[in-house]
Amino acid sequence: MSGVKHVPVIVAAVIFFALGAAWYTALGAQWLAGIGKTMADVERDIGGGAMPYIIGFLAVLVMCYTLAWAIVRFDKRSAGEGAAVGVAMAIGFVAASLALNYGFEGRGIALWAINAGYAAVGLAIAGAIIGRYARPATA
Repeated sequence: MSGVKHVPVIVAAVIFFALGAAWYTALGAQWLAGIGKTMADVERDIGGGAMPYIIGFLAVLVMCYTLAWAIVRFDKRSAGEGAAVGVAMAIGFVAASLALNYGFEGRGIALWAINAGYAAVGLAIAGAIIGRYARPATA
């Protein structure tokens, strides 16, 4: 990952992950309805441990490093260009992959919109952060 600056990637991942907490708190009732569970079901399924959060943060970190690689590779040097790459990756990979899976799983469009929307907003913000600091400004 030559040229990737680690601090902006880590900052972007932390912000992306924190967005998830706010996103799923605000849309919690709709998300639960979409997955067909109650909060008690979810708590029982994850066992009250930290593992889902650790896995979630690591997944976000992988997305942010992949996004940073693309931003550097495509020579994007601004917050706007980084955000655009983030949105493109979210729609082209995350949202499309979710749609593929949800179609076969019989999940609804509301759940897809919640999950794909989080990825799109999160990767846009991450891309803006990473793009802003991707390379030193030229004089």
